Amino acid sequence: MNWLHRFMSGRYGVADALSISLIGVMLILNLVGFFTHWQIFYLLSYVPFGLYLYRTFSRDIYRRQEENRKFMEFAGPFWRKLKQNGFQFGQRLRSWRMRFADRKTHLYLKCPGCKQTLRLPRGKGKLKVTCPKCKTVFYKKT
Repeated sequence: MNWLHRFMSGRYGVADALSISLIGVMLILNLVGFFTHWQIFYLLSYVPFGLYLYRTFSRDIYRRQEENRKFMEFAGPFWRKLKQNGFQFGQRLRSWRMRFADRKTHLYLKCPGCKQTLRLPRGKGKLKVTCPKCKTVFYKKT
Protein backbone atom coordinates (compact mmCIF):
# COMPACT_ATOMS: atom_id res chain seq x y z
CA MET A 1 0.00 0.00 0.00
CA ASN A 2 2.94 2.31 0.55
CA TRP A 3 3.73 2.34 -3.18
CA LEU A 4 0.18 3.54 -3.95
CA HIS A 5 0.48 6.30 -1.38
CA ARG A 6 3.79 7.41 -2.89
CA PHE A 7 2.36 7.23 -6.43
CA MET A 8 -0.73 9.32 -5.60
CA SER A 9 1.25 11.87 -3.60
CA GLY A 10 0.96 15.25 -5.34
CA ARG A 11 -1.83 14.12 -7.67
CA TYR A 12 -5.42 15.38 -7.73
CA GLY A 13 -7.16 12.05 -6.98
CA VAL A 14 -10.34 13.68 -5.61
CA ALA A 15 -13.83 12.39 -6.41
CA ASP A 16 -15.41 15.81 -6.93
CA ALA A 17 -18.71 16.62 -8.66
CA LEU A 18 -17.20 16.70 -12.14
CA SER A 19 -15.49 13.33 -11.68
CA ILE A 20 -18.67 11.72 -10.39
CA SER A 21 -20.63 13.20 -13.30
CA LEU A 22 -18.08 11.80 -15.77
CA ILE A 23 -18.51 8.33 -14.26
CA GLY A 24 -22.30 8.76 -14.49
CA VAL A 25 -22.10 9.70 -18.17
CA MET A 26 -19.87 6.68 -18.79
CA LEU A 27 -22.37 4.35 -17.12
CA ILE A 28 -25.29 5.82 -19.06
CA LEU A 29 -23.46 5.39 -22.37
CA ASN A 30 -22.63 1.79 -21.44
CA LEU A 31 -26.26 1.06 -20.58
CA VAL A 32 -27.50 2.60 -23.82
CA GLY A 33 -24.95 0.54 -25.73
CA PHE A 34 -26.01 -2.60 -23.88
CA PHE A 35 -29.71 -2.17 -24.63
CA THR A 36 -29.36 -0.92 -28.21
CA HIS A 37 -26.41 -3.16 -29.19
CA TRP A 38 -24.76 -0.21 -30.93
CA GLN A 39 -21.00 -0.37 -30.51
CA ILE A 40 -20.61 3.41 -30.91
CA PHE A 41 -22.00 3.95 -27.40
CA TYR A 42 -19.44 1.56 -25.94
CA LEU A 43 -16.68 3.44 -27.73
CA LEU A 44 -18.03 6.83 -26.64
CA SER A 45 -18.10 5.65 -23.02
CA TYR A 46 -14.29 5.54 -23.05
CA VAL A 47 -14.12 9.32 -23.50
CA PRO A 48 -15.58 10.33 -20.09
CA PHE A 49 -13.69 7.47 -18.43
CA GLY A 50 -10.43 8.70 -19.96
CA LEU A 51 -11.16 12.23 -18.75
CA TYR A 52 -11.89 10.86 -15.29
CA LEU A 53 -8.56 9.02 -15.20
CA TYR A 54 -6.71 12.05 -16.54
CA ARG A 55 -8.22 14.27 -13.83
CA THR A 56 -7.54 11.70 -11.10
CA PHE A 57 -3.85 11.24 -11.91
CA SER A 58 -3.14 14.86 -12.84
CA ARG A 59 -0.50 16.77 -10.88
CA ASP A 60 -2.01 20.17 -11.76
CA ILE A 61 -4.31 20.36 -8.76
CA TYR A 62 -5.20 24.03 -9.17
CA ARG A 63 -6.40 23.53 -12.76
CA ARG A 64 -8.56 20.52 -11.77
CA GLN A 65 -10.14 22.56 -8.95
CA GLU A 66 -10.90 25.35 -11.41
CA GLU A 67 -12.50 22.83 -13.80
CA ASN A 68 -14.71 21.58 -10.99
CA ARG A 69 -15.61 25.14 -9.93
CA LYS A 70 -16.65 26.04 -13.50
CA PHE A 71 -18.62 22.81 -13.78
CA MET A 72 -20.48 23.63 -10.57
CA GLU A 73 -21.27 27.13 -11.86
CA PHE A 74 -22.76 25.50 -14.94
CA ALA A 75 -24.45 22.44 -13.39
CA GLY A 76 -25.19 23.78 -9.88
CA PRO A 77 -28.58 25.31 -10.74
CA PHE A 78 -29.61 22.07 -12.48
CA TRP A 79 -28.78 19.96 -9.41
CA ARG A 80 -30.49 22.44 -7.05
CA LYS A 81 -33.62 22.33 -9.24
CA LEU A 82 -33.66 18.53 -9.11
CA LYS A 83 -33.27 18.61 -5.35
CA GLN A 84 -36.12 21.10 -4.96
CA ASN A 85 -38.39 18.85 -7.02
CA GLY A 86 -37.89 15.92 -4.68
CA PHE A 87 -34.93 14.14 -6.28
CA GLN A 88 -33.45 13.05 -2.96
CA PHE A 89 -32.65 9.40 -3.40
CA GLY A 90 -30.54 9.20 -0.25
CA GLN A 91 -33.39 10.45 1.90
CA ARG A 92 -35.81 7.97 0.31
CA LEU A 93 -33.37 5.13 0.86
CA ARG A 94 -33.07 6.01 4.56
CA SER A 95 -36.87 6.14 4.76
CA TRP A 96 -37.19 2.65 3.23
CA ARG A 97 -34.55 1.28 5.62
CA MET A 98 -36.37 2.79 8.59
CA ARG A 99 -39.68 1.32 7.42
CA PHE A 100 -38.13 -2.10 6.98
CA ALA A 101 -36.53 -1.96 10.44
CA ASP A 102 -39.85 -0.87 12.03
CA ARG A 103 -42.07 -3.29 10.13
CA LYS A 104 -42.85 -5.41 13.22
CA THR A 105 -43.53 -2.57 15.63
CA HIS A 106 -45.08 0.15 13.47
CA LEU A 107 -47.60 0.54 10.66
CA TYR A 108 -47.15 3.11 7.87
CA LEU A 109 -50.20 4.49 6.10
CA LYS A 110 -51.25 7.49 4.02
CA CYS A 111 -53.61 10.18 5.24
CA PRO A 112 -56.82 10.07 3.14
CA GLY A 113 -56.92 13.87 3.01
CA CYS A 114 -53.40 15.00 2.08
CA LYS A 115 -51.55 11.70 1.38
CA GLN A 116 -49.00 12.42 4.11
CA THR A 117 -47.28 9.24 5.37
CA LEU A 118 -48.16 8.51 8.99
CA ARG A 119 -46.45 6.08 11.39
CA LEU A 120 -48.64 4.26 13.91
CA PRO A 121 -47.72 1.69 16.57
CA ARG A 122 -48.89 -1.88 15.90
CA GLY A 123 -51.08 -3.86 18.28
CA LYS A 124 -52.95 -0.94 19.88
CA GLY A 125 -56.40 -1.84 18.56
CA LYS A 126 -58.59 0.74 16.86
CA LEU A 127 -56.96 4.18 17.00
CA LYS A 128 -58.36 7.63 16.34
CA VAL A 129 -55.76 9.19 14.06
CA THR A 130 -55.41 12.94 13.48
CA CYS A 131 -53.13 13.95 10.62
CA PRO A 132 -50.63 16.56 11.84
CA LYS A 133 -50.53 18.23 8.43
CA CYS A 134 -54.18 18.64 7.41
CA LYS A 135 -55.92 17.76 10.72
CA THR A 136 -58.10 15.09 9.08
CA VAL A 137 -59.50 12.68 11.68
CA PHE A 138 -60.02 8.98 10.81
CA TYR A 139 -59.98 5.61 12.54
CA LYS A 140 -57.53 2.81 11.84
CA LYS A 141 -57.15 -0.67 13.35
CA THR A 142 -53.51 -1.43 14.11
